Parts: sequence; structure tokens; C-alpha cells
Amino acid sequence: MGRPPGFDRDKVVQAVERQFRRTGYAGTSVDDIAKAGGLGRGSLYAAFGDKSKLYLQTLQAYCDRTEAAWAAVLEGPDDTALERLHAYLVQSARFVHEDPDGLGCMVTGFVVEGTGHDPQADARVKRALGRIEDALTGCVRAAQRHGDLDPGADVPGVGRLLMAVNRGMEVLARAGSDTATLEHVADQAFAGLPLTAQGRSRWALRPVSSDAL
Repeated sequence: MGRPPGFDRDKVVQAVERQFRRTGYAGTSVDDIAKAGGLGRGSLYAAFGDKSKLYLQTLQAYCDRTEAAWAAVLEGPDDTALERLHAYLVQSARFVHEDPDGLGCMVTGFVVEGTGHDPQADARVKRALGRIEDALTGCVRAAQRHGDLDPGADVPGVGRLLMAVNRGMEVLARAGSDTATLEHVADQAFAGLPLTAQGRSRWALRPVSSDAL
């Protein structure tokens, strides 16, 4: 199959990204990539380079998108930081099941697979994890400034805890846990945060109709 006239490069990258997320780096052949992207082998190599280069391109695009998505959830004023932390947990619980193919995070897949084929990919994953952790830590600190979290709480430690819960829920979802079970995990994790009396009172009085928040 040759290169389709006027093919959409971004759509090809997105399709190949989903293939890598579905079968991992090692489990994805060049033929799988060509089929997913709708390109022949020759066109694929001409447009994107080899498998390793294409993987790096898809990983970079995925990391950019994921960082922006979590920043949109976590960044904001101090007075809604507590709600944003809960939104982070709820969206973590729903992440896999809201995908039509039940795909997990490409970053998590990279780490679990131990794909060491490209030091650039390794560096990009570490940078993505660091940026998401920074966004979480900033949100935790904002909730603390507003008086919703214990002033003596270990802010970086709370951020890392929430990130670990996020990754753990993804594994559980892919192992078969349903959304309701994972949302219960999210609520339990949230209740275990070092909330102040003000924070617990505010949370108890939140509107019942709130969804992710």
C-alpha cells in the first residue's frame, strides 16, 4: 500500500500511538504500524523514519497532551484546590474505562515494559512524570495555603502519594476493576489526605450534583 495522497500526519501519529499503547513497543511490528497508520512500509519510513523514531514521535506527542490535560485539571486558585485534587483522583479512576478500547497510559506502559531502546524516550517520560508531579504538588500546596490541608503536611509526599494512586488505579482497571470500584478507591484515598477540620467541613458541604469536582 502506498502513501495516500494528502495524508494527515497528525492522524497517522495518533493511530500509531494507539497501536503502541495497545501492544507495547516490543509487541508492535512495522507491519502493525503500517496497518494502523494506513501507510505502506516505504511511505512509513520516508515520512517518519524507523520504528524507534516513530515511537519517540508518538511518545512525545502523547506526553505533551497528557501534561496539558493534567495541568488543566490541577491548576487554578487556592480556594478550589481541594476540589481539583479530588477531580484528579476521579479522572484517574475513569481513565481506562472512558477510552473506547480500554487503553492505558503510554507513559505507564513505557515504564512497565522497561523499554530502553532510546535514551531520548526515557528522558521524555521522566520529564512528563516530573511535570505531572510538579502540578500535583502545586495543587496540594494551594489547598494547604487555603487552610484545607494540614499546614504541617509533607506537600511533596502527598503529591507523590496521589500520583502513585493514579498509576495503581490504571493497573487495577486494566486487570478488570470497574469504574465504580475505582471511584470508591479514589474517595478512600481522598479521605485519607491530611485534611483540616475546615477541609472536611467544606467537602461534606459540597454540592451533591458535582461530578469530577
